[in-house]
Amino acid sequence: MTNRKQSQRTRAFKLVSMILLLSLVGCVGGAWRRALEEDTAAGYHRFMREHGDSKYAELAREHLDFHKLKRNPTLAGFEAFRKRYPGSELIVQLHPVLEKPAFEVARARGTAEAYRAFLAGFGGGSLAARAEGNAVYLEADGFGGDAEALAAFAARHPESDFAAEAERTARAVESHRARRFDRVGLVLDVAPSTPERKRVQQALLDRIQELMDRVDVELVVLPEQAAVGDTSGLPRARLEVTHVEREVDHDVRSGELVRPSVLGQTRVVLREREGGAVIASRQFEIRVEDKNHVPGTSVVFSPASPKYWEEFFVPIARWRNDRTIRPPVDLGRPVVDLDGAGERVVVLYEDGDFDLFGLADPTEPVRLASYQRGEDYKKWSGVRILGDRIAIFGEEGLELVRFTSEGPVAEKTWNRGEIGRILSLAPLGDELVIVGARGMQLLDPATGTVRRVMRRVLLSVATTGDTLVFVDGESIYLSTLELLAENRVLAQMKLGRTFGPDNVRVLDRAAIVTGPGGALVIDLRNPEDPRALAKLAPRDIGAVADATRIRGRIFLVGDRGLEVLDRSLARVEEIIDVGERKRVTVMGRHLVAVDGTGLQVVDATPWADASMPAAPR
Repeated sequence: MTNRKQSQRTRAFKLVSMILLLSLVGCVGGAWRRALEEDTAAGYHRFMREHGDSKYAELAREHLDFHKLKRNPTLAGFEAFRKRYPGSELIVQLHPVLEKPAFEVARARGTAEAYRAFLAGFGGGSLAARAEGNAVYLEADGFGGDAEALAAFAARHPESDFAAEAERTARAVESHRARRFDRVGLVLDVAPSTPERKRVQQALLDRIQELMDRVDVELVVLPEQAAVGDTSGLPRARLEVTHVEREVDHDVRSGELVRPSVLGQTRVVLREREGGAVIASRQFEIRVEDKNHVPGTSVVFSPASPKYWEEFFVPIARWRNDRTIRPPVDLGRPVVDLDGAGERVVVLYEDGDFDLFGLADPTEPVRLASYQRGEDYKKWSGVRILGDRIAIFGEEGLELVRFTSEGPVAEKTWNRGEIGRILSLAPLGDELVIVGARGMQLLDPATGTVRRVMRRVLLSVATTGDTLVFVDGESIYLSTLELLAENRVLAQMKLGRTFGPDNVRVLDRAAIVTGPGGALVIDLRNPEDPRALAKLAPRDIGAVADATRIRGRIFLVGDRGLEVLDRSLARVEEIIDVGERKRVTVMGRHLVAVDGTGLQVVDATPWADASMPAAPR
């Protein structure tokens, strides 16, 4: 009997325990269902607090991390989530919020590999076709500037960031091939009130004729009635030159009071045809104070006139080259330097801040990244792209900035006390050659060590292979680190302080050296025997501030704007009227020039078009 009662009590206890267990499980399951229905970070957090040891705890943690990442999406957080929950069904739900930042990171890196990595993670997203087109373009190296290939690319990949500009390039090349001219009609209008009017007319005509003869453009002086009448049969291009002189009273110019004087103004306008679009225009002025002016004489023959005639030039064009000029980009603050790589350009400001722009479509520039140093009032003057790093340098020394998924971050800084004032730098293998007030130094970014190579004050340096090319304001030197250790050089070209070489660029096994005395192009194929290919004087090219080379064509920037040298390097073939510029860099098939507070992008493809024969000499 006793055993029977005990057996009944045991069965009853087990039944109660089972009921309690089922009740508890049902309670946890219900709580989990309610958390799923609520689907908020607070709901999952509450569930973990109350049921942290349940079988749903890990799922709750996954959902909680998902909501945290969705609220503050970052690529680093996304990668951490994928690593922790590799089979999570929630990963695909993160794509919409992370696809755009992931695409921007790929665009900032600007490589085909970066776009392919994006496609590996977001291949089914809304930006996949755009990324695919960008990858195809970069893998083809921009199709080498081939107009037909660019047009075909734009048709196949219209979503690509490069498609719109590819179409513009194709149209510009076609215009260059079909609409060239080698004859220009001149309309010369000297105001009747100008003293010595006929003499002024003849002087201007002689100077314009000299400039046109130099570039093998036929100048046709149009009869006066052609200025307003029928010009059929005459040259399609039209050069309009007007000159006027007048007395001016006290005036404030550039913050300075100007005394009463006689002002001469000459305006030059190049058009495609009468009344047609303006290809280029410039205005030249000469001012002579009353006390120095001889009544009845023109100011263009005064003692102050040599500067006027030295600065006077005619914008030379052989087609509507303004079609290659993209709208200027106003940055709103002074720019001191820039550097290009791929389809990106980095722009440096004096305080050390910089912006990285994507210019796949130059009409719609995209700020890919910004670096802010803060208001420390330090002065910086140079910037270079070094792979995934940006180097900024100047009076305060050198700083290396690395791009990360969270933006640009300062990696290492060498102050002025450590390395002095830096004027120029160039990569040499894994190291950097820096030059300035302390001469030439070799810097190892990996270890941070710096060693001096030579003590002579140097102004600019560039490299080709293991050969260094540098200038000191008087000579050009070619050497290697091994030879410099023995105080020897491969070659020296002494130009003198009149030329004053202060800037050197090396591109395509050629050096372009500029200074107050003009520009010099040097063949570097044999560093032990460098050959001067061309030397151009300021009278022919104006005051040149910088130069570059793209697909065999050399471009200069200075007070005359952007100038293209002909293939023989003997003369300026064309002038692209972008105004005075101080710096220029290559960005893909484009040139990017800078002055003041803006960027100017110019498509260089038409001049590098191999199928276009050189102009007749």
